[in-house]
Amino acid sequence: QAGHVQIGRYRVVEKVGAGGMGAVYRAIHVDLQREVALKILPSAMAKNPTMVARFKREARAAAKLQHENIVQIFDVSEEGGRYLLAMEFVRGRDLADIIAQRKIIPVREAVQYLIQAARALDHAHRQGLVHRDIKPSNFIITPEGKLKLCDMGLAVPVDVEEESRVTRDGTTVGTVDYMSPEQAQDSRAVDTRSDIYSLGCTFYHMLTGHVPFEGNSIPEKLFKHAREDPPDPLQYNPNIPGEVLYIMSKMMAKRPEDRYQSPRELLDDLENLDLDELQADEQASFQKTLQIGLEAVDTGEADSGMISRGSSAVLRRRPEPESERKWQLQGKLIIGIAA
Repeated sequence: QAGHVQIGRYRVVEKVGAGGMGAVYRAIHVDLQREVALKILPSAMAKNPTMVARFKREARAAAKLQHENIVQIFDVSEEGGRYLLAMEFVRGRDLADIIAQRKIIPVREAVQYLIQAARALDHAHRQGLVHRDIKPSNFIITPEGKLKLCDMGLAVPVDVEEESRVTRDGTTVGTVDYMSPEQAQDSRAVDTRSDIYSLGCTFYHMLTGHVPFEGNSIPEKLFKHAREDPPDPLQYNPNIPGEVLYIMSKMMAKRPEDRYQSPRELLDDLENLDLDELQADEQASFQKTLQIGLEAVDTGEADSGMISRGSSAVLRRRPEPESERKWQLQGKLIIGIAA
């Protein structure tokens, strides 16, 4: 029972989560009296040399990363055939839960999370690492609003043959709703631009309350990632400023060469945004959209379906034929006009 089990130097307190590479427990390092998150590789995986290699790789890769926006690794060990990974225990909620509850994250708040995530990826990139599983559930948000990137279990050094052999069977690694087109074809043939694409999909989800591509099967979603444009985010949230649309669209470009080439390049654009101005523009757009929506409902030109948005709501107008336009171009045009 949790609270009564001691594994090596750790006393297990409670189970707090589970992932593809094992369950995660809140535990106490007995000697140091330090609270940690303890990941334990399942026994079936512990008997599989490939899984053990991946688990050890997680420790080696993540141990290189010392950054305020990345969950810190403290220790990796083996106790009686059990493989343990002790990490910083972060109190907070994962971003997926926050999106599920709030549906749409305000632009200023979403950009603040995006900046922190990009800083984490920039640090990993400088260490030669690619995460390969960027998604909302791998970001923890503390009560103070600090973002922490976790689960470096899929992180791999770029161009290291020894590490690539762990996935030499060609298995696709990652999460399909946020997976780049090139990662879907070969999970080994990715670089930091794939993480940027996945982060763009996460940003889209934050601002719209929807994953970029809905589908009834994994192949259908993968095809859409590779071949189709996502729905215009303004259909879900008409208050997204043009410069933010442009950044999102560049992150989610189909071809890696058309995206930001590094997290640092992405940060250059993000850090040039005026967050106060974004908030004011969003509020003004909200009031205008609400008025237009109310008038449209009064005249019968719109339905009264509402998108939850924090404690507020936005009336959504029926999509017009021209809503099929490429929203990426719209973002660029708005920026051009403003300039």
